[in-house]
Amino acid sequence: MKPPPSPPLPLLPMHLALSLGCWLSSPFAWASAKNGWPASSSNYSPESHAALRQALAGEAKSRAHDLLSGILRYYETPYKRDLKEPPCIWQRGNARLLDYEVTAAAHQPVTLFIPSLINRYYILDLDKERSLLRFMARHGIYPLVLDWGAPGEYEKDFGCDDYVTEILLPAIDFLARSAGRITLAGYCMGGNLALAATQLRQKQVAALALLATPWDFHCREFSSFILDKSWLPMVESLIASEKHIPADVLQSLFYMADPWVFEKKFRRFAQLKPESREAQEFVALERWVNDGVPMTAQAARDCLIGWAQNNELAGGKWQVAGKKIDPAVLKMPTFIAIPQNDRIVPQGCAAALAKATPKAHVIHPGGGHVGMIVGGQAKQELWLPLVTWMKTGTFK
Repeated sequence: MKPPPSPPLPLLPMHLALSLGCWLSSPFAWASAKNGWPASSSNYSPESHAALRQALAGEAKSRAHDLLSGILRYYETPYKRDLKEPPCIWQRGNARLLDYEVTAAAHQPVTLFIPSLINRYYILDLDKERSLLRFMARHGIYPLVLDWGAPGEYEKDFGCDDYVTEILLPAIDFLARSAGRITLAGYCMGGNLALAATQLRQKQVAALALLATPWDFHCREFSSFILDKSWLPMVESLIASEKHIPADVLQSLFYMADPWVFEKKFRRFAQLKPESREAQEFVALERWVNDGVPMTAQAARDCLIGWAQNNELAGGKWQVAGKKIDPAVLKMPTFIAIPQNDRIVPQGCAAALAKATPKAHVIHPGGGHVGMIVGGQAKQELWLPLVTWMKTGTFK
């Protein structure tokens, strides 16, 4: 049976309006700007102006053609994720604990990976060649992953603290009964949840890994996203009016960090050979990007207002189970990966967490927020260093 075509691109109208509007208006914008110049300010002849306007129009047409070609090819490319999902060994609400122990040998250390709440867990298990979890299993680590799922009846009123106390802590207790002390590995905001759980379960957690985990939202790179406090009541009201914040809305916020990344990647995709490994990897990754999950209103309020606008994490104001979450109190070895080209969690945001953590082993992979996990250099720059750290004394 032929695999189904690639799924829709939820924010396509927004991206098309942004890119095509900019390109197709550029010749007219140039004409308007030129006509406003004093005659003495330009040495260009009328013929030169006409040639430049024609070149702008040609470039706009070429870029629009490449973008639309890339989008069409994406829709026409059959895709089906061909990895078998590992068994679920524990469940609470819609959250599942998936066991990636794929060999018969008893592996150590037991490691629970904790992804973000708003993206599917399988970025850690994207395909046969790009699976951090299966790589861990092949190299002597016993990996499990907490698949949060989409919020259902059980989670409908959860804030970020509830995800820790009502799901993550019980999952740790379940594993610790048979495995003893374990390690936690959190990715993106999953790292914040992992850090909170570690502080509350220090006897069960022997080590902690934090991958592209945000901390200081008032760092220089995020300064343009900080709203005037007079706007916050309106934003909070908008969030509170919704039961769930749709994945499309959340994804649009990430694109604010780099509005042009969509058109750049699809124009590049149009130039790839359809049968190439690179083209297939693009489709697989884009499938994951557009397979997000909604967020509860309270969790969205915690992240978008409490963490991002009020900087509660770095300010020491985030509490879980009545305790202030503070990396300075952690006594176990901690591995922190801060990507060099991360536009979602820039270095300044994550570096504050490394500085505040006493026993931090810090690395700086060359990729971005997602490329660090599944990019061409992920194995050398993250997977191997993480395995080595886990197996060389962290549990002694």
